Amino acid sequence: MEWTRMQKTKSYGRAIFGILKGYKKAMLLGLFLGISLVFGAVLVNQVIGNEEKPILNIVEHSIQNREESKEQTNASEEKSSEEESIEEEPIEHSNDSVVDPEQLEPYHEVVSNFKGERFTVLLVGLDRRPGDTTLSNTDTLIVASVNTANGKVALLSIPRDTQVIIPGYGKEKINAAARVGKGIKTTTALIEDLIGQSIDGYVITNFNGFKSIIDKLDGITLNVEKNMYYVTGDSSDGVINLKKGTQRLNGAQALQYARFRQDALADITRTARQQAVIKAIGKEFLQVKTIPKLPWLVPQIVKSVETNLSITQLWGMTNYLLRNQEPEIASQTLPGNFLIENDISYWKANAQKSRAIVKRLFEEGKTSSTFFEN
Repeated sequence: MEWTRMQKTKSYGRAIFGILKGYKKAMLLGLFLGISLVFGAVLVNQVIGNEEKPILNIVEHSIQNREESKEQTNASEEKSSEEESIEEEPIEHSNDSVVDPEQLEPYHEVVSNFKGERFTVLLVGLDRRPGDTTLSNTDTLIVASVNTANGKVALLSIPRDTQVIIPGYGKEKINAAARVGKGIKTTTALIEDLIGQSIDGYVITNFNGFKSIIDKLDGITLNVEKNMYYVTGDSSDGVINLKKGTQRLNGAQALQYARFRQDALADITRTARQQAVIKAIGKEFLQVKTIPKLPWLVPQIVKSVETNLSITQLWGMTNYLLRNQEPEIASQTLPGNFLIENDISYWKANAQKSRAIVKRLFEEGKTSSTFFEN
């Protein structure tokens, strides 16, 4: 059996390098993104669990138990903090100070070409429609970190309503940082300062790219947990209109599902839906029928994304992920609280608490039970 596995691995390797000769950097990027989607599928299995369990029920159950578990959570975290002797220096940063991305110092040296113990990438979903010539709001922000020393993969979701101070602009939601600041560079710097970890690079996709990739896969299968109808007012994809039930969705319909947020918990439930979409895409990538589509799919993926990662960095990530096909994956949403300030809704995170939680997540692959902060 071990021999068969080795032969299969060698066969995969020959196929990959054969395609690489034709696509070079394009294929490396596509391969990395494809593997990332598979990781997403594994992650959602771990986070959501049983497919038959409605997504909204899971999130709402967590909210309902908030008050009951608050004291227990606080006691547990204090005990954990004492046992691990995590010593955090006083944090002078506050959300009332202006952070200059040019002056922010990384908490550790960025490892060139990912030869160190960890590489970290910011995955960005951009709210850019056809015809847009400038950066728009970032719709999705996920920090993906791979610890090569212990084989653990961590995904940290940054709620798009997280309150920050944008240099030269003032108090805003993090999703506006790229638009009103200095592009993704500002977004990255603010996240680095908030979580206390440096980020090696970014990968960006937009609505059009999202739809194109799913259409190239001939759609995905999803269980729409309820009827969804909402007029967004956008010139493109201006109406969300889905019926309840398990069904095959094309790119435009899958985007509607991923964008729907007309719930009591708004972005929290939308994040759960986005996880379900990632899971569905990952399943499609694992289908045998997808293999013949790679010559068409990979160029489409490349056209649908932007990245500042070099070919060496892409290959370093891809090579590591290929050698560790079943990593231990941990997921965490940046803890915080809902906040209304000047009639604007924010997600308010505590920088000091966030840094301690993220440090533990990235270094040890351990998540915190804290979702709402006191």
